[in-house]
Amino acid sequence: MPRTALALGAIVALAFGLTACVAEPEPEPEWTEETAYAEAEEVFRAYWSLDTDEQAELATPEMREVNEKGNARIKELGAEVRGKSVVQSLSFSGYRTVGDEVVVDLTACIDGSNVEVRIDDDDWKPAREDAVYGVVSQLESSDDDLLVAELSESGDAEC
Repeated sequence: MPRTALALGAIVALAFGLTACVAEPEPEPEWTEETAYAEAEEVFRAYWSLDTDEQAELATPEMREVNEKGNARIKELGAEVRGKSVVQSLSFSGYRTVGDEVVVDLTACIDGSNVEVRIDDDDWKPAREDAVYGVVSQLESSDDDLLVAELSESGDAEC
């Protein structure tokens, strides 16, 4: 019996030793280019569909500050805005990782033909002369989400 117990103990110890030496597989990356682009499109379209005062949950703190300043300027001018612009098309221009974080660059064509502005109870007027225009945006990961970090008009976009 003792030999059987010793042999069994040796086998268990050997098995434990072998499994302890087996390297753990590397974890799958949290973001792939494909998943980052899919998430970026979903977040950007959702962000664009919201009113500026509702966009905070999809924006970085810096972008929220930019939105707040823009909203304050509109109120300061006594302007009212009605209508919604829509994302007409979207294309990706960059994907990169920095450590565990990911950054996605995109260009979107926006149709603002339904947006009108009025200042000081004057007549409603189109918000822009060029109703279809391009914007560039950068989205950055924060924890498990992508957030809009930068947004500006692009004269280079072909819309």
